[in-house]
Amino acid sequence: MRLFGRTSKIRKKLQKHKDSFKSVFINTLGITIGSIIYAISVDMFIDPNHIAPGGFIGIAIIINHYIPFFKIGSMIVIMNIPLLIIGLRRIGWHFLYGTVIGTILSSILIDILAPYVPPLHTDMILACIYGGFLMGVGIGIIFRYFGSTGGTDLLAQIIYDMTGLPFGQAMMVIDVTIIVAAGIVFRNINISLYSIIAELVGNKTIDLIQSGFTFSKAVYIITEHPEPIKEAVLTEIERGVTELDAKGGYTGNKKKMLLVVVPHTQVSKIKKVVRDADPYSFIIIAELNEVIGSGFKSIKERI
Repeated sequence: MRLFGRTSKIRKKLQKHKDSFKSVFINTLGITIGSIIYAISVDMFIDPNHIAPGGFIGIAIIINHYIPFFKIGSMIVIMNIPLLIIGLRRIGWHFLYGTVIGTILSSILIDILAPYVPPLHTDMILACIYGGFLMGVGIGIIFRYFGSTGGTDLLAQIIYDMTGLPFGQAMMVIDVTIIVAAGIVFRNINISLYSIIAELVGNKTIDLIQSGFTFSKAVYIITEHPEPIKEAVLTEIERGVTELDAKGGYTGNKKKMLLVVVPHTQVSKIKKVVRDADPYSFIIIAELNEVIGSGFKSIKERI
């Protein structure tokens, strides 16, 4: 019995190490893919058209314009080193791995891929849209695999710790300063305006990559006759229903609120089902960023 117990513990330990190694490998692979996409966006669209979105990438592009000897990727790594040292206690060793790998790969690959990626000197609007989109895809993938590109994200966290200035406000102040500086340095206010477009497109794309392209709706149904609606939703639409207690703020009447999550293709159908079951019900339909659970996306698929 004692030998069996010891063998079982060894197996569990080995399995844990195996799972840990697999997780590190998958995350590293994901961060690498994201870094390649990020580097291509900079070499193909952002740098050739002098777009300087917020972050260290904007600072590096400005400096590189006047001192070409200083490569963009190398400068980003150098700027991140003191932040990584200062921010070690803030992010911890576990997240530090993803931050270091993401920062180094995404930065160095900009310099490595530059000779092989054709620079597109195209219309500035197109450069902002496609450059911002590709950059957002790359950063979003890096974030999704628990990595980071360091830079002003980490700087904003440090500013928050030292001054109490909220993270979002710190990020905004830093990015706006860099974008305005780009317009001054390049002596063209349009550079700043275009850079804002690239920044907005990139941020929106990061959100989409993080949460996924989910087209689901949350349907809230307030009714005094929940049973026929529940039965119709369960049988005709084949979706789960969550029942909540509700009370009218003016009348004080007790009612039921039913919550149903459906794909966008079933919105019209659920409105018809509810109307047929209770014409006097109150329906609220809300947009959802992401749905995880039975009938939609599994936890494993999300992570």
